[in-house]
Amino acid sequence: MNIEQALQRLQSAEVQMLPLAELKTDDTFQPREVRMVPFREQIGVERRSEDHISVMRLALEAAQGTELEPVLVADVQGGMYVVDGHHRLTAYRKALREAIPARVVPMERAKAVLVSKLVNCTGRALEMHAEQRRDAAWQYLAAVTKRGAVSLPARESTRTVGVLFSVSHSTVARMLRKLPEVNPRDWSTAALDPGTGFPRWRYVREAGAGWQDMKERLDVEQLTQHEAEKFARKVGALIEKTSPEAVRRAWQMLGIEAQLEAVNEDMKDFAADTAESMDF
Repeated sequence: MNIEQALQRLQSAEVQMLPLAELKTDDTFQPREVRMVPFREQIGVERRSEDHISVMRLALEAAQGTELEPVLVADVQGGMYVVDGHHRLTAYRKALREAIPARVVPMERAKAVLVSKLVNCTGRALEMHAEQRRDAAWQYLAAVTKRGAVSLPARESTRTVGVLFSVSHSTVARMLRKLPEVNPRDWSTAALDPGTGFPRWRYVREAGAGWQDMKERLDVEQLTQHEAEKFARKVGALIEKTSPEAVRRAWQMLGIEAQLEAVNEDMKDFAADTAESMDF
């Protein structure tokens, strides 16, 4: 059974009411990784996600008999993992519901990972960002071609895969050419998809821009990296609301200020005094 067939089987399973307490979530089955989104757009993506949850929560609170579209759940060795419907699950929890409609099918973990990527790329009320869809397609291609060792399965092409994940067929072709060159051992754990163990497409595409050579630094500077990402998101959001000329001038002003501080005698004296006071 291929991934499409597994998804179709899950979507046609009988609906049942499951206690919220029985459902599990895991990053393995959540393809909406915000780090795939450009920094300047991340805050907007998160805001839309929160708004989406709020709308559903209000609908659930307005009438106790109201139910949302069933979530899709993979029974992985007895664990009930949500592969589609994370926002709905959050809305049900916020609305203090005890149970949620769900479709459940037993599934191997590896297949459930790919199903979670495919189902989130088409027909969603909250569309995934293009970068997230590209990464989903990339991980799918890595799985079905054994990381570039074999060709696409019969009856699949760059166009059919592009349609499945809503990405261009030329991007799919580029991914296929790149796959044989990628070795997961060359990448840090932070750069790998938690479900497939394969590097994210954005990092592979932008290799040489600082992602790949962070392998060693990430181990000792994870906190700094986390802070830098949060700062970049805030700066990106501000840039979106500011004219290019104002942005250019702001960077220029900050650069000049930094240069002046470097030669500021008062600052040098203060640093020297501080060092002396700490000299035991």
